[in-house]
Amino acid sequence: MLKTSIENKAKPSTILIAYGGIIGYIKRPFWFLIKTLMKVPSLERKLPKKMPGDIKKQVALISSMYLILKKKTDEKRALSTIQAIITPVAISVQLGNFRYAETNRSFENLKKYHEIAIAEGPTRANRIEIIESSEKKYHFRVKSCMHSGLFKRLGVPEITKIMCNVDNALYNIYCPDKVVFHRDGIGKTIFEGNEYCEFVCEKRG
Repeated sequence: MLKTSIENKAKPSTILIAYGGIIGYIKRPFWFLIKTLMKVPSLERKLPKKMPGDIKKQVALISSMYLILKKKTDEKRALSTIQAIITPVAISVQLGNFRYAETNRSFENLKKYHEIAIAEGPTRANRIEIIESSEKKYHFRVKSCMHSGLFKRLGVPEITKIMCNVDNALYNIYCPDKVVFHRDGIGKTIFEGNEYCEFVCEKRG
C-alpha cells in the first residue's frame, strides 16, 4: 500500500495541500488560486536566473498569494493568513525530506536526515556551518538565507518570518519526547537582524 521508502522519499502535492488551506480562508478559493498562478511567472522573472527552478517557483507562489491578499486586507492579516496556508505545506515537504514515516525518529536520525535534506531539499541554496555535532547536541548556523534574499528581492521581506516559524514547528514536532529545538536566545535569525540564523537541537535527558 505505501509507496515511500528511505530511498524513495515522500513528495506531497503542495498545490493540493495549499488549496485545502485556501478553501478554509478565502471566499472564492478557485479564483484566488487562478489569480495566484497567473502572477507567478512575472515574479519568477525577477529572481536570479541561476536559482533552481523549483525554488524560484516556491518563492514566487508564496509571494503571489501574499501580494494578492495584501490588496484586500492589512499586512498583518495577510501575513497571518498566508502563514496558516503555507505552514502545513512546508512541514509536509520537510517531513518527507527527513524520512519522518520511513525511519525510527531519534536524535541520531534527525542529524543524519537533516544533512541529507540540506543537500537535496528546498534549503539547499543556503550556506550552513555546523558548530557542534555530538551525542547530545546538534548546533548549526545558516550564514546566508536563501528565502530572506529572494523575498527581499520581490519586495516582501516580511514573508521570511513565515519560514523561520516553519523551522520552529518542524524541529519541535520531529521527535518532541527525545529532542528539543531552540535558537539559543531571542532575535537569533537573519530576518531579525542577526548575522546568522541559529539552530540548536538537543537530546533530552
